[in-house]
Amino acid sequence: MAPIYFDSDDDATELVGALQTEGYATTLRREGFAGEDDSDDRAWVLLVTPFDDRVVEMVDVYGGWLPGDDRVVPALLDLPDTPKRLNH
Repeated sequence: MAPIYFDSDDDATELVGALQTEGYATTLRREGFAGEDDSDDRAWVLLVTPFDDRVVEMVDVYGGWLPGDDRVVPALLDLPDTPKRLNH
């Protein structure tokens, strides 16, 4: 069972509801990262049983992330190196 992390409790609770509807067992809690002093900066951590490919698909939809996720990240936008000046 791998932890699923969220910045937003709204995203986490939406996924919990969707997973429970499909018959998954879930546990949601707050967890601070090393060095975090502010309780508002703690992440939401979701544990799901059973943890399978369907759960991973849903994590992407609901804005969570998995530690060590090495899937390809979408390409970044090609932005200019310097600001563009507009003539008035």
